[in-house]
Amino acid sequence: MYKKLSVGVAVPAYNEEKLIEKTLSTMPAIVDCIVVINDCSTDNTLSIIKKLQKNDSRIHIINNKINQGIGYSLTHGLKKAADLGCDRVAVMAGDAQMDPKYLVPMLDSMEKRGLDFIKANRFMHFEALKTMPKHRRFGNIIVTILTKFATGYYSIFDTQNGYVIYTQDVIKRMPWHIIGSRYEFENTILIGLSIIDAKIGDIAIPALYDAETSTINLFSTTMRVLKCLFIGFWQRIYYKYVLYGFHPIALFLFTGLVLLAAGTFGGIWIIAERTIYSTSPTSGTIMLSVLPIILGVQLLLTALVMDVIEEKRS
Repeated sequence: MYKKLSVGVAVPAYNEEKLIEKTLSTMPAIVDCIVVINDCSTDNTLSIIKKLQKNDSRIHIINNKINQGIGYSLTHGLKKAADLGCDRVAVMAGDAQMDPKYLVPMLDSMEKRGLDFIKANRFMHFEALKTMPKHRRFGNIIVTILTKFATGYYSIFDTQNGYVIYTQDVIKRMPWHIIGSRYEFENTILIGLSIIDAKIGDIAIPALYDAETSTINLFSTTMRVLKCLFIGFWQRIYYKYVLYGFHPIALFLFTGLVLLAAGTFGGIWIIAERTIYSTSPTSGTIMLSVLPIILGVQLLLTALVMDVIEEKRS
């Protein structure tokens, strides 16, 4: 219990026999409920969890009969914790990479700032950032930048960090049908939060890199995340700026894209005619191509600026 708020933790676990005991045994006393989701592990993860459950009544087990992915597991774990009455639900991976001593500071920051969702940010903790493998650091930066545009949360960084806390209300209002079932989960969660106008923030917390073994296929995961960000961007625009209330951002965005496409097509046509027929285009013809491009870019930049302002208002 934290300041009269019931606290739950969702713990996804897949082949974590080396670290799952450390993860569960170090849960702070403020945690009232621990929902562990075993994603069809092929090692001794499940037996270890069951053994620990005998001595810790807080532990509840969800056992996936087939491997479903971290997104699927967390979706069900978060819903289970909310159904059990948890007012705040954190996510802590089964590989002991998320230090439990930061749970209270995260809750403190969340309540002080009136947030619906808070996440750890490894990039704000410069000394600890040095311990992050370079390939993870580079990939995280690229994906984070793209995620900013897709979600509309431009002030958030380290979007792939899974150490987060939700309010019960957000869990119940989340559009779970758009949430990814695998490693694109973190990105689609931010898109879902944006659609419901959740107030979110981050806090500087280092990650722990110890004996965990990554099961991520870098190429396939990157392609999946990029695809979900592209789809998610348009889902956010549709739900937030068209369906729930038509906003000028949608008008500027769609008009800008049409003008940019028309101008680009016109420019290609002019170049093709000059190349094939050796004809020189008139000034008027050139302007018919250039003006739509200029206006289109201006409208797109206006839509972007207004989108940034919308985040500040939430």
